[in-house]
Amino acid sequence: MHLSLYNFSTKEAAITFFSFVAIFIVTMNIINDKIQIKRMILIIIFLSLTITFYGIARKYFILGKELTGSFGTFGNRNQYAAYMVMVVPLTVGFALSCKNQFQKFIFAFFSAIITAGVFLSSSRGGSLSLIFSFALMFFLLKKEKLIKGNYWAFCIPIFLGIGFLLTTGFEPFKNRLFVLWESLGLRWTVNEEAFKIIKDFPLFGVGLGNFNHIFTIYQKSTYSLYYKHLHNDYLQLIIETGLIGAFVYFAFLFKIFKNIFSELKQRHDSFAKNIVIGGVCGLFGLMIHSFFDFNFHIPAVSLLFWFILALTYKCSYVHFYHAGTNET
Repeated sequence: MHLSLYNFSTKEAAITFFSFVAIFIVTMNIINDKIQIKRMILIIIFLSLTITFYGIARKYFILGKELTGSFGTFGNRNQYAAYMVMVVPLTVGFALSCKNQFQKFIFAFFSAIITAGVFLSSSRGGSLSLIFSFALMFFLLKKEKLIKGNYWAFCIPIFLGIGFLLTTGFEPFKNRLFVLWESLGLRWTVNEEAFKIIKDFPLFGVGLGNFNHIFTIYQKSTYSLYYKHLHNDYLQLIIETGLIGAFVYFAFLFKIFKNIFSELKQRHDSFAKNIVIGGVCGLFGLMIHSFFDFNFHIPAVSLLFWFILALTYKCSYVHFYHAGTNET
């Protein structure tokens, strides 16, 4: 009858979660104009570039192409990829919003470097999620008639990113792809065992932060491995908060994205449209990746998710008025 098996872990996880929600709320209330949105996006882009350059230099000049589980400043390649999956479409959207052709090329090139970083990290889930984000972004840009005349700016990240991968060496990434089904098979088995927890605690779950405390009781197939997090954020969410808590969480996100797309239909400002589409596609890419990893349990990834969600939401609503014009 308890809502949590271990209250301390639940309080700790709840404080962390509501800290991210607070970032979402504060961001929506303090960022009110186009200049502020541009500055925030530029900070995200250049920070991501720095991390990517460091990751590439570390892998190819320090470690000598040695295949490691980490990349850049992240302890795990998948965490790096999850972070950058949100950044790449946002960078492409920013490039498309630039009026100056040179600036458009520069930011498209920046997005190509970060795209290459995702592929070079050898993260399978991150790479496939990024491809999904590009496909979704192309569809939305086409629908909003924003891609016409800018195909080159959209294609630069894809072709240069793949070119960088082929130039530096495709072998590590190919080796990771060869064991994809084996890895998915193991995760499927673990998910089946974890699903039994939902049967025992269907409505309210075992409490936030309590997955690792209870899973060892249900774990049968991989006794030697300790799972602090499940490689499926959504299944772990249902386990910890129950069907009721998960429903509230997904209903909240559904409402936010529904409002964003509803406002997008009414906008005519190309800057707002490109940024919103880029931001949303990056967020959807991360959400797809989170079916196969625990991205939302990584503070840096969660922080960026809620921050970009707030920026995108604000950008879809704020109307930018320029001197002598009424551009909306």
